[in-house]
Amino acid sequence: MTFQPGQSGNPNGRPKGIIDKRAELRGLFEVHAKEIVEKLIECAKDGDPTALRLCVERLIPRVKPEVGINFDLPEGRIDNPANMLEIANRITESVACGLLTINEAEKFREFLMKQRWQVEEAERKQQDEIEREERQKYWEARRQTEDATGKDS
Repeated sequence: MTFQPGQSGNPNGRPKGIIDKRAELRGLFEVHAKEIVEKLIECAKDGDPTALRLCVERLIPRVKPEVGINFDLPEGRIDNPANMLEIANRITESVACGLLTINEAEKFREFLMKQRWQVEEAERKQQDEIEREERQKYWEARRQTEDATGKDS
């Protein structure tokens, strides 16, 4: 079912002008934010483990476990079948040596497949544009030939 222009997909949804409950609560806290933060710091200094944890989490955010994959690619294009086979072999070797986890290898393979698809898609679009221009030139030349032939008679 498609929505009609100007018609809500959820006519019984939240009416306009109603403030989100979370925004309303944030507004209540904003007035006391400085006092609350000062109290949190005071509790942390007094050794409250929960307050300490909250303060540390704000000061030193958790490090994301995925830091990236360092991997040498073979020379040439990634959509070349020989290169794809070489990359697959290198990924397998990296997993076997413990340099990559299976999850990392799978994510890397998916990433490379997306890159390969994007390269192929760009080339298809480029080829389509070339073919469209060639067809257009062909029909223009044919029209000019017909016009010249028709005018000579």
